[in-house]
Amino acid sequence: MKLNLYINNLIRRIEKKIGKKDTLDLLGVTRKTVFCWKANKYDLSVDQLEQVCMVASEVLDEDMRLLFMDGLIRLMEDTMKKVKDNA
Repeated sequence: MKLNLYINNLIRRIEKKIGKKDTLDLLGVTRKTVFCWKANKYDLSVDQLEQVCMVASEVLDEDMRLLFMDGLIRLMEDTMKKVKDNA
């Protein structure tokens, strides 16, 4: 959940700067994929996190490593919550 919120925030920031169509083109995904990410239809993977962080780094002129690490922290928090809830 935290990772999805983080990705959604990055995508919104990218869209705000370059527009929705250009964001989709840079991410190499369809509108449906982004909709599913925003609607929390499925959990995001590390590969998808990396993809969004690379585009965000270019567009927003931010350090890719920091963006990616922030996402990984959120992914670990989500994973720990799932483990705790299943225990």
